[in-house]
Amino acid sequence: MKRLLILVCLVLLAPSISWALATTMEFGVRGGTDAKLVNENYAITELYYLHKLPWKKEVSPGVMVYVRFDSGAGYLEAASNSSGWLSIGGDLVLSLMGGAWEVEAGWRPVLMFDHEFGDDDLGGPVQFSSHIGTSFYLGDAAINYRYQHISNADLYDKNPGMDIHMVGVGMRF
Repeated sequence: MKRLLILVCLVLLAPSISWALATTMEFGVRGGTDAKLVNENYAITELYYLHKLPWKKEVSPGVMVYVRFDSGAGYLEAASNSSGWLSIGGDLVLSLMGGAWEVEAGWRPVLMFDHEFGDDDLGGPVQFSSHIGTSFYLGDAAINYRYQHISNADLYDKNPGMDIHMVGVGMRF
């Protein structure tokens, strides 16, 4: 089962590998907290990098759908414990109003350096993250919100999962 899950991850990440062919990238920082569905109170910070991939489809004037590479390095703190994470994956983006407003949905495997925080045990180092969010752009500056779920997909005996609200700022290059 674990080998099948790893194979599925690799297949889903294959489009992200062509990130070098893309034209637009964004760097930024997000911060947030858990959605109170776990025992401990979490503070989360993430540095992120987004890279638009070559595939895109214009739906109508000012409306486009595209895919992008999504990666992050995060810091998680709760109950006097802290840990980092690395994640990499992809997003499907609906760009509206000529790119001034975007709605996203995405998925990323996550490697957590520690998974125990006070009364919460997230099960193990391998987690999976799915999210929905929105971004508003004023020129190249971005303000964004993301609702993110992290869990281990029952790879381990414990799988409480965690939901996160994150707000961020970024800059396109």
